[in-house]
Amino acid sequence: MDQQHDINLSKEQWKTRQTLIGRARDPNDGKAWGEFTDYYASFIRMVLMQLRAPQEDLEDLSQTILVKLWKNLSTVELNRDHARFRTWLGTVIRNTFYTHCSQSASRKRRETKAAVANVARPDIEDIIESEWRKHIIALVIERLNASFSGKAMEVFTMTLDGKSVDEIASELELTKDSVYVLRNRVQSRFRKEARQLRTYLEFEQ
Repeated sequence: MDQQHDINLSKEQWKTRQTLIGRARDPNDGKAWGEFTDYYASFIRMVLMQLRAPQEDLEDLSQTILVKLWKNLSTVELNRDHARFRTWLGTVIRNTFYTHCSQSASRKRRETKAAVANVARPDIEDIIESEWRKHIIALVIERLNASFSGKAMEVFTMTLDGKSVDEIASELELTKDSVYVLRNRVQSRFRKEARQLRTYLEFEQ
């Protein structure tokens, strides 16, 4: 599958009423599931890395999670007000990862016949929230790069990096007023695109 092609196509669907989750819940919509995988596979992998999953297990764990999502997405109850898709996704990742950890620890105990310390469980909710925010930002910035030219995106990304208006103006040789104008222009579009994308990726309707 041409991932870039599919993601480019989906960008034009952010403003539609039919979200990706709504489409992917149809088990016969292979195109929607392919797009779903394009968006979520890298996110799942990043969460697993933050959970310190062994490198050699990343691919198998990612595929196991995607299979579970595919098998259950059409029947799981999702509601905009009470149960966002991402909440359910976090539960699937957490349970799959912890089951893997428990099975690995049990296997090591059998093989070594020695005690194996339980691994401290990180706060997966915080990890998912943080990684999802980074994921959305990266996707929206990719979209905005095609819409803004000149120094507008440089100003915006430097703002995201925590640089002050004075620092940005000095580094890019702009007036402070120009920095404010460019930053506000991109920020306004960023917020709009981020809201549309999150709706498209997180909710059923």
